[in-house]
Amino acid sequence: MNRRSFSIFFVSDAFKVGHLVDEAHVVAHKARYGELDSSATAYVNSFRRAVARLKGSSYIKHYELHNHSASLYFYSSYTSFQKWNTSNTSVESFEKLFGTKQAICKLLFEATVFMFKELDFLEQISIEIPSNGRLYTASVTRNELYEHLDCTLSHVKDDQSAHFYLFCREADVKRFAEQFVKMKRLRRKR
Repeated sequence: MNRRSFSIFFVSDAFKVGHLVDEAHVVAHKARYGELDSSATAYVNSFRRAVARLKGSSYIKHYELHNHSASLYFYSSYTSFQKWNTSNTSVESFEKLFGTKQAICKLLFEATVFMFKELDFLEQISIEIPSNGRLYTASVTRNELYEHLDCTLSHVKDDQSAHFYLFCREADVKRFAEQFVKMKRLRRKR
């Protein structure tokens, strides 16, 4: 059984807050005429799979991949999300992820670590989350994250079960937010 597991635990008085798991083993897709995908197409496919497994992925408005740089853009509100999606998600689940600055910073941290862990070709990621009249932006390179975490995220590629755990305290998320998360007020439309 090929199983990959990725977990980030935010430790605040010793309880688990975040968890991401991928149970499926993805095989290489065949391109047209029976040829294997080129490396660029394989990068795009693995990027799409990683984005689909992100926490809050249903609230991603769109995403981009340019060479070794990725960008993720989230919906600004639940109503704008509902306008373009027929999902049965509730307002409460949206507010749980985007309701407070602390929740947004946790999501930015978790998404950044997850994307760099899953995609070894990725060198930079930018994530934008508009929420409550503010735009939260995190733009991080792989080396900056490694320096911040004081470790490297090695990608385990074998047929055995692979588990990766990163334990973070609230202070670690706060330090990440201070260093990488930029916040600016959005203007209201008249």
